[in-house]
Amino acid sequence: MKKILNWLGQDMEFEGNLSYAIASHKITNFPGEYIYEDELFNIATDPEIPIEGYMILAINKPIHSITDLTKDEREKLIDLSNRLLETMHNCGFEKVMIYQDESSSGYLHINFIPRHEWTNQFHANFGKMGIYAKEVLNVNDDYRQELLNCINKIKENFK
Repeated sequence: MKKILNWLGQDMEFEGNLSYAIASHKITNFPGEYIYEDELFNIATDPEIPIEGYMILAINKPIHSITDLTKDEREKLIDLSNRLLETMHNCGFEKVMIYQDESSSGYLHINFIPRHEWTNQFHANFGKMGIYAKEVLNVNDDYRQELLNCINKIKENFK
């Protein structure tokens, strides 16, 4: 059994892969729950990285690369990516860093990280952004409530 601390300060326990545990509803105290979910994809925030507006588009099955998807699945992935990016822009996030990750979890997922003024000091180093967000920003209940409010706003505006 693996255990992490989410950005709400709660323990989250799961077997195996975090991405798969989220996709298969094996975690019950997931901050903000899902923005979107269907049989193949889900969109949610990262439970460990407290960056306002940070979303992950993930796959619900053990796919490791975009090249492993069928044409229809790739088209759906692109459509969901476009819809999420448009929603984030409509929620006030003008610049969004997007990168595909196949190695950290073993499952295909795409990170959508809004650029905030404070993120510029890290350029494109997402690891350092995450550490800063955990250690400097996520220090009080007001910030955590802002994160939850942001998730709800994105959820309400996702079309």
